[in-house]
Amino acid sequence: MSAADDRAEGWQRLLREQEESPLSVRQFCAGKGLSLPQFYYWRRRLRTSEQTVAGPEGALCKDPGTAFVELDLRQARSPKSIAAALEICLDLGAGCTLTIRRG
Repeated sequence: MSAADDRAEGWQRLLREQEESPLSVRQFCAGKGLSLPQFYYWRRRLRTSEQTVAGPEGALCKDPGTAFVELDLRQARSPKSIAAALEICLDLGAGCTLTIRRG
């Protein structure tokens, strides 16, 4: 296990501890001697890495920490079908969807 994995596990433990605590995030961080911006950074980072995203061929996979999914348009049937039917939909959360169409 790498040092980065150990650090992430430690922050995951702290995040769970704060969620189970009656203290606010500010009070919890002050009591533990933690930086408030660093706490929020790790909370955002670890929540993002736990989200499930669509992978190749539409399979669901765990996001390994990146916010990107690779698209390979070379698998399309022909260059004409790429130009005519390209549509990308991104679910931005909170009921917002971004749709990009070409053609």
